[in-house]
Amino acid sequence: MTIELKVSMSETKTKVELPDEQGTLIFSSKPIEIPDHGIQLFINESYLVSVDDEPKKYDEVLTIQLPWSIEPKLVGRVMQNRIGETEIKVPQSQIKAMQSYLDMLTKTTARLGVVLSKKAVAKKDPAKPRHKFYKDMVNMPFKVNRNGSEATVFWTASKEMTVKAGAKLTGEKIMNKDGSMRYGTKYGEKLRADHADAIDGLVTTKDVKLRSVNEVGLFLYYGDTNGRLELINEYGQTLNELTIVK
Repeated sequence: MTIELKVSMSETKTKVELPDEQGTLIFSSKPIEIPDHGIQLFINESYLVSVDDEPKKYDEVLTIQLPWSIEPKLVGRVMQNRIGETEIKVPQSQIKAMQSYLDMLTKTTARLGVVLSKKAVAKKDPAKPRHKFYKDMVNMPFKVNRNGSEATVFWTASKEMTVKAGAKLTGEKIMNKDGSMRYGTKYGEKLRADHADAIDGLVTTKDVKLRSVNEVGLFLYYGDTNGRLELINEYGQTLNELTIVK
């Protein structure tokens, strides 16, 4: 299903109009006036933390103008149930009547970087995996094909990766939802500027030497993933599985 959104932005808020008169989403850093037929959600670190009542800690506010067919109190109660703010449950018959709208709202906000549920308690992370450089891999080519970028890469030394000439760099910059550049995009732009003499448009004209797998990802596609999983040899093996220390 495709949902077309109309988005307008100012210095203080972002307004998203949903299709078919399904309402409006307004993202802001501070609370604004709640519409007569709407609710206000408080977000912290991309997750829902409070409904209508301003909490001590939040970093974003989502104000929703609901369609007239949807009751704000019921939507608010559903959201409160999701984060444990109230034990008063909404009858299943009422949830069923607006389930398709709730699903659409949840999916849309998730695409915009806001999860309409409580943040799960993080489990203790296992030790970060270690990777080892093997000299017999220096002549093994790895291919990268991500987000419009294409390249052949060699791990030429313990702290040196070589992107071969002819690599295609992505032209799609990864941005924050407020329109600002993500850190990875900024760093990737810096790496490209550092090697400007080896780039013509979005194609490298000579080999580029970088210091790590992370820099390779930032240079080629602004590093939005685990770069070791994107480097794949001719046998379909990732750099991750070939170098991880078990």
